[in-house]
Amino acid sequence: MSSAAAQALADRSGTREAAVPAAASIDTAGELAADATREQSTVRAQRTAERQALVVKKAKEAAKKKAEAKKKAAAAARIKAAHAWVSPIKNPRLTSGFGARWGRLHAGLDFGAVVGTPLRSLSTGTVTEAGWGGGYGQKVEITYWDGTVSYFAHMSVISVIKGQKVTPGMIVGKSGNTGHSTGPHLHLEIHPGGGDPVDPRGWLAKHGLKL
Repeated sequence: MSSAAAQALADRSGTREAAVPAAASIDTAGELAADATREQSTVRAQRTAERQALVVKKAKEAAKKKAEAKKKAAAAARIKAAHAWVSPIKNPRLTSGFGARWGRLHAGLDFGAVVGTPLRSLSTGTVTEAGWGGGYGQKVEITYWDGTVSYFAHMSVISVIKGQKVTPGMIVGKSGNTGHSTGPHLHLEIHPGGGDPVDPRGWLAKHGLKL
């Protein structure tokens, strides 16, 4: 073989050997690109999952807060209803006021009412006395949630017993003419904190009750 032919054969062999690393480099680059794409997809999926989890978490927190607010509102409504004040008698007709009378204190208000008129608890409380009260006749005492004590006197019927719980507007008995009375009526006394009586007119007005 001539030297020229030998050189040509060597050149062709070198070209084939150089082509193999080039192809290998292309395959490696493709794999790296594919790996990068998969990694990016994984990262995007993770971020999407994290965002969705955050949305779900915030939704749960919002729902929890809403439920708690609703629960608090319901509790506040129950307390407000329990602490409501109502008139002891429908269509009250004042016949005698608070103050001195015949040399002694008339410690309450008198409301004219036919015998048997329903008498109602002023608010939530506990019956502390129920029965005969001397000059008061048939009498009911109620201690309310704020410590105020009311007397209902000269009743014809008592519908509650000592220790019984009452609610706003609950019927505790009926008006009458028992005890020292000149005619059928309700005698109402108000004793804040169970102390000395005060004029029920101002107390009722302060608690939103009009005569």
